[in-house]
Amino acid sequence: MKTMRKRTMILEGNMYKVVILLSLPVMLNNLIQTMYNLTDTYFLSKLGSVEVASMTLAWPVVFLQLALGMGIGIAGTTLISQNIGAEKMEEAKKTAGQLVSFAMGFSVLLSISGIISTPYILKVMGATGDIYTNAYIYLVLIVGGAPLTYAAFIYASIKQGEGDTISPMILSLISVTINIVLDPIFIFYFDLGIKGAALATLLARAIMSFYIVYQLFIKDTPMRLRLKDLKPDFNYIKKITKLGIPASIGQATIAMGFVVLNSFVNTYGELTLAAFGIGNRITGLIVMPAMGIGGAVSSIVGQNIGNNDVKRVKECVLKSSILATIFSIVGTTTLLIWGSNIIRLFSTNKEIIYLGNDYLKYISLSLIGLAILPIITGALQGVGQTKKAMYISMSRLWVFRLPTLLLLPFFIGKTEYVIWYAIFSSNIIAMLVAIYFYNKSEFKSIVGDVKDKENKMIKNKISQGMEIEMEAEFARIETK
Repeated sequence: MKTMRKRTMILEGNMYKVVILLSLPVMLNNLIQTMYNLTDTYFLSKLGSVEVASMTLAWPVVFLQLALGMGIGIAGTTLISQNIGAEKMEEAKKTAGQLVSFAMGFSVLLSISGIISTPYILKVMGATGDIYTNAYIYLVLIVGGAPLTYAAFIYASIKQGEGDTISPMILSLISVTINIVLDPIFIFYFDLGIKGAALATLLARAIMSFYIVYQLFIKDTPMRLRLKDLKPDFNYIKKITKLGIPASIGQATIAMGFVVLNSFVNTYGELTLAAFGIGNRITGLIVMPAMGIGGAVSSIVGQNIGNNDVKRVKECVLKSSILATIFSIVGTTTLLIWGSNIIRLFSTNKEIIYLGNDYLKYISLSLIGLAILPIITGALQGVGQTKKAMYISMSRLWVFRLPTLLLLPFFIGKTEYVIWYAIFSSNIIAMLVAIYFYNKSEFKSIVGDVKDKENKMIKNKISQGMEIEMEAEFARIETK
């Protein structure tokens, strides 16, 4: 059975090999997901800076919706991986079924509320004129298709909990290929502009939903779901929400922080916002290997902590950090040398190229922070300490970055360097805080806790039984 072979490798295999084998598909999957945005950015940049700026402004709102799904998915991966590590396959399967029903129901409610609130959110962000019009069209379509997006997230969550990082990658590869083909057709041939970009994304995700249903409910696997697994069970939903709420809050605060950040950047002008958006997408591509390793760490830690092997958990974090650091050094070198050439792939505007290259120089020096953060948060999530991961996620933007953005103008004036300095410093400080949290953490299995309690109950019953027998024996002796 594929799932059990994966389990044996994760629990007993060479750690560098395990991390690389599991993280490579996650890296490719993240790369493919980034291609969704890069593809839209590339084609929309041919229309002008307004369309690029509109999507940049809209993206944090989309990410806010995705963040809530990510939190639910993190909880699912944690519980599924720990149950598999503890050889509780039926528990893992039941958790997966509850994850599907809860997440899909929640996504429908989120879709409706997102459509209603979109105009108000854009006004709060300061969007006006053509940027407002384009951002509104894009957001209504994307947030309206939340169930399609959540289906992909939940599928990836279940598979990563099993230790299968290849299947989500294949799903994303097919989906993004469809999107790349449809984008120019909808944007240029049908002359739909930014609306075409959103429709192409939704159609690609809709097609992939059929593949997800086949993989989870029809294909014969150890984790094949049945309809009865979807029937709401409060005990399982409680476990999912207990872990998922902190994870969702952590992801949501990142999204809200970027909403505020983009609103702040928007005050520096359309060109700065466009350069910032392009720079972020390039940076996202550069840190993809570290993010992939972080994604793999979560499932590796989950299964090993479910097996009560804390030593192997720490080995995973150490060796993953070493690999992520190597990737960050390569990324820093790439951005410092070829930053302006990369920016030119997305814009021919000289001002945007200058600003974007300047931004990449500063952000490149903090890539080590962006490399280590996902490793530590992935480990904390895998072991079930989603609250600590939430605090780290919140602090990077809300404690270290946004206050700096507000204070620096009083010292150096209103210049784009305020943005560059704030992002650089927050990435480094957040990394140091994450390392501190990790060193102070005690790792203990959620599944193991349950097993330990059951064992203690059995031992108590045995002990009580022996005491009763001894008392009876003493009574017989005294009678004689």
